[in-house]
Amino acid sequence: MDIQKNISLAQYTTFKIGGPAENFVIVKSIKEVQEAISFAKENNLEIFILGGGSNLLISDHGIKGLVIKLDLQNIEFSNTQVIVGAGVSLAFLASQALDQGLIGLEFTAGIPGTVGGAVRGNAGTFGQGMNVVVVGVKYLDENFKYQEMTNKQAGFAYRHSIFKEKPYIILETSLGLQMGDVATAKKLMAERLTARRTNHPNQASAGCIFKNIDFSTVDIDDLSKRGIEIDKFTKHQKIPAGYLIEKVGLKGKIIGGAQVSEKHANYIINVDQASAEDVIMLTSLIKQQVRGKYGVQLMEEVQFVI
Repeated sequence: MDIQKNISLAQYTTFKIGGPAENFVIVKSIKEVQEAISFAKENNLEIFILGGGSNLLISDHGIKGLVIKLDLQNIEFSNTQVIVGAGVSLAFLASQALDQGLIGLEFTAGIPGTVGGAVRGNAGTFGQGMNVVVVGVKYLDENFKYQEMTNKQAGFAYRHSIFKEKPYIILETSLGLQMGDVATAKKLMAERLTARRTNHPNQASAGCIFKNIDFSTVDIDDLSKRGIEIDKFTKHQKIPAGYLIEKVGLKGKIIGGAQVSEKHANYIINVDQASAEDVIMLTSLIKQQVRGKYGVQLMEEVQFVI
């Protein structure tokens, strides 16, 4: 196990933003995870778990303590079930599943990051999330004891799970897939990837900054009166955050090196060596403008480690 000092974290995030880790280690097995935790305990260090680095904004000051980057790459197929390490990329997993004749991960097309991060945030698109395929999760609890939980125990909700509430460390996930028409699944994934490349920015970002707004959390009649075209969004019962950001005229807005994407207003992109502070200021401006004009409080989807 190689503990490194003062390692820049920007290189490990999709935003390409972040100061140094006081201590940093890449772990490739559950044994190495346990060794890293023992090191942190012996040296009285706080622990931060880093996955694929998407959906994440790290402070310009970096992170004190020990940053543990999970690189658990095990994949084991058994009939229609797969046990997969937290560090495996979603794209690689979906590809491997199709090679096994298994479908069910088409909704992950274009989602960056790792399985562990996707489970933690219940990542998804087109009205589906990881909750539809997760069977169980193996993890370390707050006392670093090895535990397992079922799908129901994970408390999945829109872009949420119990792993956002508790300091649990996801190690492996068991997924339930199906045998099916692989050719059709590949075609669907290719179409969705093309759509994402067309409609989403390809510059450095953390993914969507804000959660979309569930109809049940806002006054739909009031928003209709304020000019929001509610009929457009009845299918999924959610108002896209990007739609509201565009409506308040902030598409393309720049603060420092950070910009609201011209392609998709729910993305903040790093256009010129943006700092975390640039992103925070731009995020704050967006929230103020949307709240002021529509009375809607946007909630961050991206984890801010500030």
